[in-house]
Parts: sequence; structure tokens; C-alpha cells
Amino acid sequence: MNTTIYSDTMFTSLSIEESKLKIEEGLIIVDVREQSEFNESRIPNSHLIPLNTVSKELLVSKFGEKANIIIHCKSGKRSKIAANILLQQGYEGNIFEIDSGILGWIESDQVTESN
Repeated sequence: MNTTIYSDTMFTSLSIEESKLKIEEGLIIVDVREQSEFNESRIPNSHLIPLNTVSKELLVSKFGEKANIIIHCKSGKRSKIAANILLQQGYEGNIFEIDSGILGWIESDQVTESN
């Protein structure tokens, strides 16, 4: 587990195996890619919230004040940006992110859905 510290708060980057366990525990999956990417391939039960719309206010309105979330994108870049945006805005739930994104998820033969 790699932990990135941002001032006094942090998010945790997870491997695919660690991510799978967190998802099985019921964490909310937030996909910060674009609609077309989401339609093409996504983790089952994930919620599309494109990076340019990510905000504490939006997540709180959808999932509650302190929901624990796991963020992913294609390769891990946008998910880290999204995590930092939420931390800067004071998001209070635990934030995890899939370090290698959906590419790592697919490479590890995990289940995906598409339209």
C-alpha cells in the first residue's frame, strides 16, 4: 500500500488485489473517466463522475457525508488528481484509489461490464 500525504490528510493507493477486497467490503466505486470510456468498459456497480465534475459537494449529495470511496480512471493519473481535489475540499470519508486504473484491473482478469 502506498500512502500519499497531502497536508494533514491522505488517500491510499491500492493494488488490484487490495482494491478487489475493498470493493467486496462495499466501498463505493467512483469512475472519474469520461462517458465514452465508461460505456466501453467499467467495473460493475461503479458510478461515473468525470474528473471535471468531481467535488466534495457532489459526492456528499450522492453518497452521504463520510462515504468511503475507491476512485479509478484508466491508468491511475486522474484518480490521484480526483483524490487530491476531494482532500483539498475537506472530504471526510476514507479515499482509496486503484493505482494502476482499469487497465491494471483488466490485465488482472477482473470482471468488467460494457454497454
